Amino acid sequence: MILEDLIDLSLRIKDRVTEYLGSDEELDYASEGGDLVRAVDEAAKLEVERWASASRRPSILSEENGFIKGEDVGLILIDPIDGSSNADRGIPFSCISIAYSLSNSIKDLSASVILNIFSGDLYYAERGKGAYKNGCRIKVRSFRGTPVIYAPCQEPDPLVHLNSRQIARRDYGSIALGLALISEGKIDLLIDLKEDLRIVDIAAGLLLVKEAGGAVFINKVEVNGLNREFGLVAGVEELSSNLAPGNYLKL
Repeated sequence: MILEDLIDLSLRIKDRVTEYLGSDEELDYASEGGDLVRAVDEAAKLEVERWASASRRPSILSEENGFIKGEDVGLILIDPIDGSSNADRGIPFSCISIAYSLSNSIKDLSASVILNIFSGDLYYAERGKGAYKNGCRIKVRSFRGTPVIYAPCQEPDPLVHLNSRQIARRDYGSIALGLALISEGKIDLLIDLKEDLRIVDIAAGLLLVKEAGGAVFINKVEVNGLNREFGLVAGVEELSSNLAPGNYLKL
């Protein structure tokens, strides 16, 4: 039932935050993850609290709520609003990202959900069962032509030595939704080697990409709270294997 539970939570969060999309309202305190809180974040936080207390749940690690001790096995990793700045300003690229792991290692991810807050598109995956969007099976794109790469600004530039005549480079402001787009073949690769991502930013998307037939490389696998310490390369095998640092692990 865990996948159904994650989907239920994502839909509840979406319903709760819809009225705050585009509200452009910042609050005067920080989230558990240390980021500035907006009205849309606070609404999502309250819904996670309500859901967590309504029934017997696994422990939860949420960017807005921090750690909530549960009574069941496993760990639920939640970014209630990935792309908060976009959501706050009404820019239609933001999502709810939720994953479940059997342990404190992302090697044990077993279910994930990403819900586009604006469009309502629902991406989900279960370990060994493939990746889906709105009920239809999805797969990463077979690599050809000009690569479309999600690559936030970073130094040194990891794309400088890429052997390609042209690159279509993008940064949309939501890593999780970027990974979802990779899983359905819209983007070829996401690379962020700054190693300042939180596990809640990426966990759901990593399982989606892997179950959609993509390659995932990451600098570490153990969950250590909300620390900013993860880097990743994910997407089509040809690009991911070429650009992943030698010390990154393949999931």
